[in-house]
Amino acid sequence: MLHDQEITDLVRTCQEADKQGADVGPAGQAAQDAWAALYRHFHPQVLAFCRRTLPGDSGEDLAAEIMMKTRFRLDSFDSSRPFGPWLFRIAANRCWDEARKNRRSEPLDDEGAAQLPADSPSPLERLITEERRERVREALSGLPLRQRFALTLRYGAGLSYQEIADTLGVTRTNVGVLLLRGRRRMRDRLASEGID
Repeated sequence: MLHDQEITDLVRTCQEADKQGADVGPAGQAAQDAWAALYRHFHPQVLAFCRRTLPGDSGEDLAAEIMMKTRFRLDSFDSSRPFGPWLFRIAANRCWDEARKNRRSEPLDDEGAAQLPADSPSPLERLITEERRERVREALSGLPLRQRFALTLRYGAGLSYQEIADTLGVTRTNVGVLLLRGRRRMRDRLASEGID
């Protein structure tokens, strides 16, 4: 698990090598190693994000494409800011484009769902937990596209209201409305199915 300062240092290593045009040699190798560490850290999160926002898609190809796009755009990243939200804005924009293009509405993939408790639950408890997760995924996938994206960006990627607004091309106030309506719809749908 990388910490914020480690992430910043790795990004700067890549940016410096890019500025120098260093594809080989010590600077090039350092940049490759730095990007490999960033990739290992963020790829699983981006993959889970893609799977949550694009129901029915494995997300593998899209996550790899997002990571490649991020690597080639590192020169535009301001290293005085957090890297994670910047990366997830790229991911959200790409997923948003894909969702608008395909207008998918299949159930969400299991990746990134709530984790089972560390102690071993009984088979019945596992079944109940899986059923709840499936209903939550179905409720999320049934939301209008902007509400689904707003909820996923907020709670799945941890983006701020302003970052979500920038990503979705709406006002900050509209983000609050999208989140409120999305939470209400999910709560109502889950309550109608008897889920707390």
